[in-house]
Amino acid sequence: MSKIDLEAVAALLDQEELRVKEFGRDTYADSFETFLEDNKELWDSFRRLFQEENNDEETEKAVADALVQRAQKMIEAQEKRVKKEQKQLNINLYVVSYVLPAIIECQGYQKKDSNACKMADAICQAWKVAFPKYAIQYADFASIQSGFKQKLCYVTTAVCKALHKPQNCPELIALKKYRDEYLLHQEGGEQVVREYYNIAPTIVKRIDKDSASEEKYQYLWEHYLKFCVAMIEAGQFEECREKYEEMVEELRKQYIITNRKENV
Repeated sequence: MSKIDLEAVAALLDQEELRVKEFGRDTYADSFETFLEDNKELWDSFRRLFQEENNDEETEKAVADALVQRAQKMIEAQEKRVKKEQKQLNINLYVVSYVLPAIIECQGYQKKDSNACKMADAICQAWKVAFPKYAIQYADFASIQSGFKQKLCYVTTAVCKALHKPQNCPELIALKKYRDEYLLHQEGGEQVVREYYNIAPTIVKRIDKDSASEEKYQYLWEHYLKFCVAMIEAGQFEECREKYEEMVEELRKQYIITNRKENV
């Protein structure tokens, strides 16, 4: 029998809507602290479990299954496909930003061979099996909190500026939300974002030096970004990722690789 109250584990997902609303730069820290306090009894039971020498694999599976099964019921309860996908994204965001960091917090540190991380990994593996298009990865609270300090979407911001759109235009807001609430929580997503931020500032600087920079930004909007925004609105999140990566690869070849060859 599991040493964890599985009903309480499943019931954690009932807080999804509230916590997703509170997930923001200025509210996440307080919201996460409240989340820990509101579920203190459950986290205490996890702490006792993690103090043992090795995790019980049966308990890991039971905890993962409890979360997956409740998530499946919540998603299936939505009538329309778009609402199902939105519910899936919200649950993913909630699990990645609250549930998994809270589990890791129970042991006080993030180490891949720690019992807490083994539990988090078991949940991620079960999630990947149940929701193959929406796989997740775990992170601790500090990593997520630091993520709010990420810089803006360089290329998208430059395009919007060139097209005389305001800083808080709906297109930029949609793409930033897509990055923060979807892409960063997908398998390999964090690496994609990190690699993008390594080259994007250089790309924008080199486009700005071009006498035809406005035409280039117009091209990027017409051929890539407007389709990305439309895909986000339609719930086609993986298609948006493919389109955005296609744009970045074209820019990388034109402004990074070509430029390096010219400077050799």
